[in-house]
Amino acid sequence: MFFYKKIDFASLSDEHLMEFVSKGERVAFEVIYDRYFNKMVWFAKGFVEDQYAAEDTVQDVFVKIIEKPELFKTDKKFSTWLYVVTANLCKQTLRNQKNRLRILEENRNENTSNTESYLSTLDIKTLKDRIDKIHKTLSEKERNLYTLRFEQELSITETAEIMDIPEGSVKSGIYYLLKKFAHHLKEYNHE
Repeated sequence: MFFYKKIDFASLSDEHLMEFVSKGERVAFEVIYDRYFNKMVWFAKGFVEDQYAAEDTVQDVFVKIIEKPELFKTDKKFSTWLYVVTANLCKQTLRNQKNRLRILEENRNENTSNTESYLSTLDIKTLKDRIDKIHKTLSEKERNLYTLRFEQELSITETAEIMDIPEGSVKSGIYYLLKKFAHHLKEYNHE
């Protein structure tokens, strides 16, 4: 490490400071850090929109400067280079977040979908079994009403014509039929 006691680092240009940073001069790095940290956090916040994420990103940029100061070419303008590096790291952070969220969402949807599908299939099977049991206890008229109205999805008028009964009888028959089903299926009511 070099010590330059006679040098006023605060008066040096960014590019000259980076020459000293590349030689391991801590004071030169501190001056660069003090000059740019808050500006870069403000700039990064425009990308990541979160103060802590912006600070973390800028800290990562300065860690890179410490670890690999040679990445900066001293014939270039330091501030422009620093803004580009910060912007690129912000974009990378956003891509990583989006990918992480996408993967989490895909896994959550896949797991939820599989579980919901299994439970839904299980519930539907259980419900169909229960309806079949109820169906076996119905009278012939009630079974015909159920089949024509709910399985064949015929209108009340069509059901009345096929069964050769008045429409009012079809309506009342459906009412009592639904009441019977509701009584036997009350455990499936989620109200």
